[in-house]
Amino acid sequence: MKTRTLFATALIALSLTSLAHSAEATPYRYGQNLDIAKVISIEVPNSPQCEVVTAKMTYRNSAGDVEVLGYEQLSSVCTNQN
Repeated sequence: MKTRTLFATALIALSLTSLAHSAEATPYRYGQNLDIAKVISIEVPNSPQCEVVTAKMTYRNSAGDVEVLGYEQLSSVCTNQN
């Protein structure tokens, strides 16, 4: 019984991940009210230089719907520079 539950949970997680990758991200607007119940994943593109990149956050809202939000942030290279 536990194996079946574990398998079902893994299958749901994989389907949510593939759904999130195929969904178009809604751009974040400053001051926008967000309804985030649980963050599923955050994707930040790699960049060889310090620049602004568009990250995507996939999350579940309080109604249980999966949504994708695009927002801008500095690339990780910027934190390593002096």
